[in-house]
Amino acid sequence: FASGVDFHSATAVDMFPHVRAAVDSGEVLLEWDGKNGTPPKPLVKDKYASERRKAKTLNFSIVYGKTVQGLSKDWGVSLGEAQELLDKWYSARPEVLEWQ
Repeated sequence: FASGVDFHSATAVDMFPHVRAAVDSGEVLLEWDGKNGTPPKPLVKDKYASERRKAKTLNFSIVYGKTVQGLSKDWGVSLGEAQELLDKWYSARPEVLEWQ
């Protein structure tokens, strides 16, 4: 949060390889400060709104203590897939484990 980056869009980049590929290739921008008018390319939050919504849900779920079992049930994925999601999320944010 301290960096000022759109946290939910950044999570979508971490979670979804196709979103990361679009950012890495310059097809979309992670964010735009708005000071220089309209962004020259679409933003992650606009082009990948569905993925960003899922990332936002995951962000809040983890902060509020969602377990692998709860995530599996809520998202309709296997326990293994839910664990992979959580592992990927925590690998990008190891400081959260210290906080929890």
